[in-house]
Amino acid sequence: MTSKKNKNSKWVLPKLMVFCVLLLFSSPIAFGQKTITKEEFKKDLASAKKNIEKYHLGIYYYESKEEFENGYLTIIENLPEKLNILEAYRLTNAFTGGMKDLHTSTLLPKNFIEKKDRKSIPLTIRKVGEKFYIHFNMSSDSSLIRGSEVISIDGVSVNKNFESFQKLWGTDNGNETSKKYYAERLFARNYNYVYGIKDSVDVAYKKPNNDSVFVKKIAFETPKEATKILNKRYKNVSRKNLNFKILDSLNHIAFLDVLSFKEKGNKFDFPQHRFKKLLKKHFKAIENNEIEHLIVDFRFNGGGLINNVSRITKYIAPQPFEIIDTTYIKKASFLKIFPPYLILPYIAGRFVFKKFNDDTFIRVGSKSKKTKLAKKYHYDKQIYVLMDGGSYSATTFTIGLWKDMRRATFIGMQPGGANWGSFAGQWKDIKLPNSKLKVHIPLMKIIHAQPNKTNKTFFVEPDYYVEQSFEDFIKRKDAQLNFTLDLIKNK
Repeated sequence: MTSKKNKNSKWVLPKLMVFCVLLLFSSPIAFGQKTITKEEFKKDLASAKKNIEKYHLGIYYYESKEEFENGYLTIIENLPEKLNILEAYRLTNAFTGGMKDLHTSTLLPKNFIEKKDRKSIPLTIRKVGEKFYIHFNMSSDSSLIRGSEVISIDGVSVNKNFESFQKLWGTDNGNETSKKYYAERLFARNYNYVYGIKDSVDVAYKKPNNDSVFVKKIAFETPKEATKILNKRYKNVSRKNLNFKILDSLNHIAFLDVLSFKEKGNKFDFPQHRFKKLLKKHFKAIENNEIEHLIVDFRFNGGGLINNVSRITKYIAPQPFEIIDTTYIKKASFLKIFPPYLILPYIAGRFVFKKFNDDTFIRVGSKSKKTKLAKKYHYDKQIYVLMDGGSYSATTFTIGLWKDMRRATFIGMQPGGANWGSFAGQWKDIKLPNSKLKVHIPLMKIIHAQPNKTNKTFFVEPDYYVEQSFEDFIKRKDAQLNFTLDLIKNK
């Protein structure tokens, strides 16, 4: 475990990043054998480009117009005569990923992979230092033990796969921490998207404390079977959203796990009453147990609903607050959300959004309508936030808000989202005519309300940068949580 102040750095993708992606991913495909012609794909990509230009406010924000156009031309000028759907996906994803906005993405067609065929390599892999190790083995072969170093899969080094998998993720402004995070944590998913679903792979590995290289054939498993093996073979592997527990009653330390800003379970719970109810329950327990140190875990929280950002913040904010400073929306997007033929929604939309210029509408936050603090169970003691490259969207929203309020100490890794705001709010999925891929386009540009301007960096940097050591990994110790506990006890 190490801790240090993190230095901010800006990563810029080279102009021909897209072409590099094509070369890296020119691999045989094991599923998705339906093909489209080169001309059909060109029409698809032209449709994606046209709609991005029409609806997306983030076009040319993180990449220049020249880079955007060059990326497009590089793809269409280097096409094979035929492409299967997975190849079409990777090329389209390279184009949308070039925008460097994680909310903008390419999606495979619905039911592209039949449920009975959904399976993946049953290994979770963690990078510690410059090596890769088996974190959990969910295969039926239990002899591949946890902590074994993985050298290669079907003859391709894990490091080469890790480098190529990062190209699948168009993270905000090319956030390297986030790219590496998703390349590692979603290794099995990435493997399928590059190589296709296989029956099995040959895994070359070294056993702990043994320099000999062994090769073992590992069969792919279905999610159901892999989860069954995982829960049987290992203890305490799953997280539950909004889980609360007192870690140390003597030192008055509690832990709140916020894995998502959307509570699932009841599909009819559109207002998210359960999220609201659980928060109230936990902050009541915090008050009743006289908690002085609250650790909030935002790691691997990819976001959720903005309303829930306000719901948790009202319990800890020092004063009434607003979360959105300004919202922008293109005219074309506005007419999709508030079509004129729906008279009342259109009138409401025009009341809320004012004309900014010929192509854009704007909504400015109302300082007179700030969110009030919780009347009961408001917490004003110490807060410690755990975060990582998977902390994104509504989570980045919350982290930036709490940082601006100076309400927490931040521990872990740089989060995935930009501190200024994001392209989000509402989305439009464009179905491409030939491949049936969907391009996921955010319709709004949302500027976070941070009146104190506390944070000066593009991404919120942790106050204490904490990585997992090999010893922590082997013993399954939570390095960031343990560092936080030590920090509290040594105050």
